[in-house]
Amino acid sequence: MDWLEDSIFPLPFLDDPYTLTEDIARYDWWPQTQNQIQSPTIAAVVPPATVNPKAITPKSELSKKRKFQSNPPAAQRRRTGNEGHNEKKTHGGVTGGSREARWAEQLLNPLAAAIESGNISRAQHLLYVLQELASPTGDPNHRLAFYGLQALTHCLSGGYAKAEPKGFRSALIKFHEVSPWFALPNCLANAAIVSASAGAKRLHVVDAGVSHGVQWPTMLEALTRRPGGPPSMVKLTVVDAVSNGPFGLAPEGYDFGPPLMRYAKSIEVDLIVERGEMVERRRVGDEERVVVCAQFRAGRAGLAFLRAVREIEPDLVVLSEGEEEGEGEGLGFGRRAEVMWRFLESTSAAFKGKECEERRVMEGEAARVLEERREGGRERWKEKMEGLGFREQVFGEEVVDAGRALLRKYDGNWEMTCGSEGRVGLWWKGQAVSFSSLWKPARHKTTATAAVAAAGCGNGVRHY
Repeated sequence: MDWLEDSIFPLPFLDDPYTLTEDIARYDWWPQTQNQIQSPTIAAVVPPATVNPKAITPKSELSKKRKFQSNPPAAQRRRTGNEGHNEKKTHGGVTGGSREARWAEQLLNPLAAAIESGNISRAQHLLYVLQELASPTGDPNHRLAFYGLQALTHCLSGGYAKAEPKGFRSALIKFHEVSPWFALPNCLANAAIVSASAGAKRLHVVDAGVSHGVQWPTMLEALTRRPGGPPSMVKLTVVDAVSNGPFGLAPEGYDFGPPLMRYAKSIEVDLIVERGEMVERRRVGDEERVVVCAQFRAGRAGLAFLRAVREIEPDLVVLSEGEEEGEGEGLGFGRRAEVMWRFLESTSAAFKGKECEERRVMEGEAARVLEERREGGRERWKEKMEGLGFREQVFGEEVVDAGRALLRKYDGNWEMTCGSEGRVGLWWKGQAVSFSSLWKPARHKTTATAAVAAAGCGNGVRHY
């Protein structure tokens, strides 16, 4: 086998039962298309008056620039308080820098307010300063200024849309190697799915996530280590829950299905990969498990998607979303900028400050969060899921241990928390990034059994 033969970034999760093994990392299940994919032209929508970005900066603005650029970070402090039952990493948990050090937000937030209120002179003034400071390279402040300016003037481009399939694949793999942003939720989901499949002859996973195939080789390999071997049939249905939003849409020409099925065949797993809509679907008898894995896309798909999930009567739903605590109709620009800061700062640490194409692809795609207006927050999700007839489950010790082991591979500022209600949180420098949770229907049309109540909790599971 020669998985990823032309990649210098093999996936590193070699010591974990729910992360990629060396055999997986060698197998070439990725598409090899190398044609450059160009994104459609994005029209730039600028404020009413145009600012010349090449104009010479006045002395008063130069002094402000020096103040922003030379302002050193304030002393970092540890997060206090107890968010559920914290599972802190060694030497992790410091806060993400003071507001004074994060000068990009001090310029972008007033600019957003000025544009929204139609204050042309104020917007011109801030645009002028930002155009002198913004850069796609450098520290997180310069990068945030660059992407924030693009978002506010509707000029965002790059990210996944401009990547060709081979470069897209490399960016996904490298990012999973250096950052747990998606790797930890994927690890928790895989461990829960494998646990829930215990005793089942067939497994059907509905993929409504943003892993674009990176998540599944690890799960398939883990299934081969089940007592009695893997299920006799594994079906993976890839659902395009929603095409917009960060990290959701792969570039044209990228298809992980055929190479993933070849990999499954090499480890003697009977895998079918199909793409389709979220339609009404019932399990095939009591020997099949149906699991919906919704990673960072359900919030953009809306209630219609969640209702469709409820209609298929899944045995388990794995839901991971950003930890944004939105207010009203959606997240304001300031809150979205804070999310982007967290991504840029953690990514800078992950890549150790080095520039590379993989980093540019991921940061360019993450910047699309700056254009979004959507709801966030754990309590909103709890309300939605319970309203649709789901009840939250607790990640079991085996699943949590798998996540904890994975997190040790990353920067010490990452930590994992386990809340009293069961969900697991991912934190960067004392600030919440995302949460992962397990849900199952509160009522099933079939007879309930006590065993499936432990789905995802490390115990054997039977259909309920």
